[in-house]
This record gives sequence, structure tokens and C-alpha cells, in this order.
Amino acid sequence: MSWQAYVDSSLIGSGKVDKAAIFSAAGDSVWAASPGFKVEPAEIKALVEGFKDPSKLQANGIFIEKVKNFSLRCDDRSIYGKKNKEGIVCVKTKQAILVAHYPETVQPGEAAKIVEALADYLIGVGY
Repeated sequence: MSWQAYVDSSLIGSGKVDKAAIFSAAGDSVWAASPGFKVEPAEIKALVEGFKDPSKLQANGIFIEKVKNFSLRCDDRSIYGKKNKEGIVCVKTKQAILVAHYPETVQPGEAAKIVEALADYLIGVGY
């Protein structure tokens, strides 16, 4: 399956995520993205740093598409953020970072389950 297919089928196709992208673990390249989902280079760099040291994300929030999300969870694998009733789920695998946005009609746990499951699969196949 191509990286774009993972975004289109596994994430967007779930109905629990409305925008998503897959980046290299270093944050220096976009492997796939849903149309119109524009994560700024500084935002992905902050995520990469946040997986190593979450203190800045916890203090300042998580910015995706220039929108500040309140930090819900930040550790070396998963970063969750929320703004009002919508939010983001970011999960790091060995070689990739999955970034997904869920709309206000989806419960955070439903979106997290989808993104975390894809991350588990990718880790299982060496990514």
C-alpha cells in the first residue's frame, strides 16, 4: 500500500479523521497528505522535538495549520491536542510521524484508536 493510500483509506476512510498527513520521523519530508492539509515546517519540527522533550508543547500548545491546540497528551510515542470539540492525534513510529485531525463530530478516543492502530501496524512491518 502506498503512503497516500494509508492517508486516504486507513485514516480519512475511517470516517473518524477529516485531514491527515504522514511525515518522515525526522520531519524533513512529507510522504503523503490529504488535500489542503498544510502543516507548516516549523509545526512539524516542533512535533519532532516534542517527542523528545514534550515540555514546550505542554507549556505552549501544539500548533497544526496555524491553529493552537491545548496539549492533552505528550510522550515519546503520542501527542494529542484539542481545540474546542476538534483536535489532533500525532503518533511516531520508527520511521514516520502520523498527523491526523478529527472534526467536532468525532470523539477524541475514536480518532486516537484509528491513528494508534495504523501506527502499530506500521511499527509491526518495520516502519
